[in-house]
Amino acid sequence: MDAENNPQLEIVVQRWPDIDLPEATTVLAALTGTVHASSIVAHSARPTASSSLVRSDHGTIFVKRYARSVRDVETIAPYHRFAAYLADRGISTPRFLHFASDNAQGLHVDPRSDTVAVIGDMAYEAYPVASGEDRYTKALSWDPPKTLDEARKLGAFVAAMNRVSVGFDEAALKANGMTNRFGLFAQHDVDAAMKAWLAQRPAVTAYLTMSGRDLTRDAQVVQPYASRIASRYSALPSSWTHGDPHISNFLWSGTGPTAVFDFGLSDRNTALFDLAMLLERHSIQWLDVMDGHEEAYRPDVAKALIEGYCSVRPLSDDEKAILPDMLAISQAEAGLNWIGYYMNGTHRLSDADWCYDTCFLGHTRWFSTNPGRALLDSIREYLV
Repeated sequence: MDAENNPQLEIVVQRWPDIDLPEATTVLAALTGTVHASSIVAHSARPTASSSLVRSDHGTIFVKRYARSVRDVETIAPYHRFAAYLADRGISTPRFLHFASDNAQGLHVDPRSDTVAVIGDMAYEAYPVASGEDRYTKALSWDPPKTLDEARKLGAFVAAMNRVSVGFDEAALKANGMTNRFGLFAQHDVDAAMKAWLAQRPAVTAYLTMSGRDLTRDAQVVQPYASRIASRYSALPSSWTHGDPHISNFLWSGTGPTAVFDFGLSDRNTALFDLAMLLERHSIQWLDVMDGHEEAYRPDVAKALIEGYCSVRPLSDDEKAILPDMLAISQAEAGLNWIGYYMNGTHRLSDADWCYDTCFLGHTRWFSTNPGRALLDSIREYLV
């Protein structure tokens, strides 16, 4: 099936109205120093927010709008500070712009963070466009890099980001449907961990009740991996991660990334989680896999990503031991967590069903097929 017409892509269809020029003008005029918008360069189709590239008298600026039912200052400002922390330490990433607390546009600026502005039910952020080619702007969520050299350099870039993230000491975000966290299924007692996890996510509990899904039964799919991960994972130092290091969230020059952006899924995990995400996002063509083509995976891309990553940040023995099992359940928690976004944000039950049936169950089950096991075995061989 042509990817462009694949019904699986319904999950990534834009759900929120575009940011038009009058709205962009209001937001940019509220920035410190006042920025004047002149035109909309492009709209970015995203399922969880609206964003636009805006031409202004201070260059091209990226403006993003969240519904506050999805996330607010408490869950936006920390990843702004994380990006600034990385930029201060040599990682090329745009800095979020500051809003004037006394702006005349009616946007409220929370004293906890002046990089987030609120008006009514919406929250805004803005940052200047970094240098580099937006080479993969139209790439699908699980497209691989075009070359293995790109994969190696992407791995090295993410490793450099993870190395300097260690000193960023903010706590994990409060529970919300818009981050990518790993830990629920890195426990010896998964059932007890799930009960505590669900207690913080009433929207997910409501979905389970409404849909009749049996999470206790279905979570058995993660149990073999969780039991092998738990002890070693708990011993790893925690740190903030990007959470979505896909090729489309980087700017490029030649065969390497020049900058990273889109920290919207960032949260406190362990550095190894970003490597697991690199592998999940690029070495498995999930659209083809879920359409029945189970052998749509790229061990060569996985190897190149690992080679590049380890050239900058070598893995410990514990990390090597658990990386394959982490990959197998790397999206299990996220799939369940995103249900909360679709319940509270877009109110689309069919999208919540995809999170549960495809992302949580379908993707995890693939790793027990012959191709899934073959990929994990090849990764184990690379790590010896």
